[in-house]
Amino acid sequence: MVEKYINNIEKNIPKFEHIEIIRDPENYITTLIMNHPALNPNDKRVNTMGPKLVEELKFIPELFGFDLNTRVIIIKGSNNCFSSGADLMGSTSEESTPWLTKQYVSRMTRIFKSFRDLAKPVIAAIEGFTVGAGFELALNCDLRYASETASFCFGEVLVGMFPGNAGTHLLARNIGLGRAMEVILTGKVISAQRAYEIGLVNETFKGERFEKRVYKIAKSLAKNSAPIAVGIAKQIVNFSNSIPLDIGLELDAYGFGIVSSTEDYKEGITAMWEGRPPNYKNK
Repeated sequence: MVEKYINNIEKNIPKFEHIEIIRDPENYITTLIMNHPALNPNDKRVNTMGPKLVEELKFIPELFGFDLNTRVIIIKGSNNCFSSGADLMGSTSEESTPWLTKQYVSRMTRIFKSFRDLAKPVIAAIEGFTVGAGFELALNCDLRYASETASFCFGEVLVGMFPGNAGTHLLARNIGLGRAMEVILTGKVISAQRAYEIGLVNETFKGERFEKRVYKIAKSLAKNSAPIAVGIAKQIVNFSNSIPLDIGLELDAYGFGIVSSTEDYKEGITAMWEGRPPNYKNK
């Protein structure tokens, strides 16, 4: 059943309204471009996390989790903007109840988390504004690279809310409790340089080099890092903040036992001794 699904991945990709998918099977990279135009001519907010875009994001881990031609996923936004945050239209409607709001937030959180759970590296390529729910999506990515013009903001407290899609937890885990408090409680805008200084992004690049540098990193990950080992390592690292050290050490041992039985493990060792690049088969 799984093999049938893998062999028909191209046929299984639906036509999305707000996500453009660019496949590069030769380099094992799939790029997702979020494209949610402004809701009206006077609205400058693009790539907002509205119900349709979030629903489309739900399918991505399901589609590419088993795809042997995808080892790295890049997520970016169109119009030089990663995401302007949640679509707040209707959030103050009289029909909205605390329970319905909770259900919607929980669903969005699960969809974002599915990118963390994916056994493949997910890169956020961040340009322009990254706000609110868009910021939370970026925090669920494994690696974050920003253009020098990028900026980040959790401004929810300024309009009577707070980052409810795991932003509080993930930000604290990434940059520490004190700095997370400052970002969340003040709602201030963080520049790309400051984001790099506090460990929020892995690296920043100048605008004209940004896309090429991010793609070069993705290609290196896809070609030089063994896919099974990467998937297991990613999952164990993500567990490390929520389990006791002794259990984590046992997970390391189990994970190493699994990868040591793979063909890619043998290929990696052989390539190292022969002084050549490895040719990993995801087996």
